[in-house]
Amino acid sequence: MAVLMAVNSGASLWGPLKELWETVDGAILRRQSETVHLLDLQLKKHKPHFLSLFKNPPKSAEQREKVRKASTEGIAIQGQQGSRLLPEQLLTEAFILSDLFDIGELAALELLLAGEQQQPHFPGLTRGLVAVLLYWDGKLCVANSLRTLIQSRHGKTFTLDLSEELVALTTRFTDELMSQGLTKRILTLVSDISVTREFERLQKERGLGNEKHRKEVSDLIRECRQALADSLFSWTCQSPLTRDDTLALIGHLETVTAQADGSLDSVSLALVMALLYCLDVSFIEQGTEDREDLLQALPLLTERQYVSAVHSRLMDGQPWKLPGLQAVCRLAWALALRVLSQLPQGSGEAAAGVRGQVRL
Repeated sequence: MAVLMAVNSGASLWGPLKELWETVDGAILRRQSETVHLLDLQLKKHKPHFLSLFKNPPKSAEQREKVRKASTEGIAIQGQQGSRLLPEQLLTEAFILSDLFDIGELAALELLLAGEQQQPHFPGLTRGLVAVLLYWDGKLCVANSLRTLIQSRHGKTFTLDLSEELVALTTRFTDELMSQGLTKRILTLVSDISVTREFERLQKERGLGNEKHRKEVSDLIRECRQALADSLFSWTCQSPLTRDDTLALIGHLETVTAQADGSLDSVSLALVMALLYCLDVSFIEQGTEDREDLLQALPLLTERQYVSAVHSRLMDGQPWKLPGLQAVCRLAWALALRVLSQLPQGSGEAAAGVRGQVRL
């Protein structure tokens, strides 16, 4: 896909999200120290995008009426001065786009205008087809930003060697997202987003162009799913999931199916590895200097009923779609229980409770 710059683009579903990703990328991956303050501002501004994750601005009768009158009375466009009279054909396309993606009429209009502005980067494509690309590119900017923010967290497995100020900022921000139901939102999106379903919807409204356009749309949708799954995987590398989130992840994996050649796709594989990290307690035996802090943050030890709830779901539940995957997760759980049962007597009341549950 052509490299697009979000400069002077008012499309709230693309331009500002492109700027968000550029700031996250600059601060964390390219280590531009002067962007830490900018990152803080961008995270405050876009917090609703992360909390609602991929939810679109809703339609409204008021917006529809505003857009309908734009050809006779003009309309104010976000990021532009004054109001503009817009051609009837553009407004018709905006309504089609609004229905296609179930987005607010003004957001659809802004996206279409951004598509028109970006057309020189996409020879042979109409503004509507470019708008379809921008829609999914905006989603990918949010997903990539989320994954990168989570990868920069303070945690037990790796570090990106970033400044303490930056790590504190991203850890605090992502902790809040996780406390507001991020795990379940990611699992829902991974289940709901499908290239096949999206293509069926786009095909009906002639939202797909030539082979190149189809591939670009398909790649963006696949990359969105992968970035979301990678976000959860990166979280579990660094921090454990709560009992409820662990059970939700197990519930998702119960329904996973294999590809035609018998292998798991990369999205499912990332989520399997996320669960294996949830159940990994090998750091207990490594004796690192922050071992005690990590133990105190381990729901396996600190959350009552964690062991019994996870044990019941993994061992007594229904057969999974993939029995081999169920067996792998059961083996990982057995290894975790074995390590926990060996915790020394002085490891606190929670550990004693775990030892008792393990014996049972």
